Amino acid sequence: MSFSSWKKQDKQPMTTSYTRQFFSHSPSLPLVYKPAVPGMDLSKWFSAHLSMIEQDLLDNGTILFRGFGVSGLDDFTEFVNVSLKETARYTEGATPRTSLGAGVYTATEFPRTQEIALHNELSYVSSPPKKLVFCCLTSPQEGGQTQIADIRKVAKRIDPAILEEFSARGGWMLRRNYGVGFGPTIEKAFETDDLAKIEQYCQEANIDFIKISEKCIRTEQIRPAMHFHPVTGVPVWFNHVAFWHHSSLCPKIRASMKQVLKIEEFPFSTCFADGSPIPDSTIQNIRQAYIDEQVMFDWQVGDVMLIDNWSVAHGRQPYSGARKVVVAMG
Repeated sequence: MSFSSWKKQDKQPMTTSYTRQFFSHSPSLPLVYKPAVPGMDLSKWFSAHLSMIEQDLLDNGTILFRGFGVSGLDDFTEFVNVSLKETARYTEGATPRTSLGAGVYTATEFPRTQEIALHNELSYVSSPPKKLVFCCLTSPQEGGQTQIADIRKVAKRIDPAILEEFSARGGWMLRRNYGVGFGPTIEKAFETDDLAKIEQYCQEANIDFIKISEKCIRTEQIRPAMHFHPVTGVPVWFNHVAFWHHSSLCPKIRASMKQVLKIEEFPFSTCFADGSPIPDSTIQNIRQAYIDEQVMFDWQVGDVMLIDNWSVAHGRQPYSGARKVVVAMG
């Protein structure tokens, strides 16, 4: 899609140094900035326009910087230092990724033939990251889009009776089992092999640490399904309820797990906070709400995407060819 076909936003006058527009097929996100002179230093430009960008991020939830001079990992790391100030670790992580240093990680290393469903990063930890910043270093041959969805709008699409049930039952519970032969090890998830430190972390983060056996450890944490944006106060559907529900698993993997494990023994599962199961029909309603709000665009090399993690969920489409997208959390 050519840039000239995009829909201009009339909220603020355009200037000669950059354009500020939406894709024509998505008039609400992402908001796209593109310099009039290709190759402009993104870190310097960001610093010079910080107040406008911060307000745009609050309003729109996602900003895509396209056509700036981001030519590799070093340029991206410099932008991370400017835009996030302080990066977060991937503690309590559940999917494989590699640390590249300076708070930058590879995007989730998941089979290219499978979709990663929409979710908000680390929604279940006690202090979730406020911002995410992605960068495309190698664009895929086909597919591989990072789909995004405004969770403020997702919340309005979910059946109100479902929202009320989560509230009445005290929220949702995430149950994780380590050492069962599936999923990450507890050392990988908590970035340490010191179980005493992990147990202390869990106590401080309001997580039940349960020793099932010498090899198996279970954690359980209860969190609200609905939250309020920490700055705007807008209600948001901010959780991993559908993402980690057993019905969302690949059917073959779920069948394989069921042969040796009960659902409560799965490496991860979700239920209501009172321990009662969440019906598949409820999860389907939630999943459809995400799908109805999702938008996508094709990555270009050098693209940088800044996301308000409390406003916008993200995922990944299947792809072919090489794909290298990196991410930092702040």
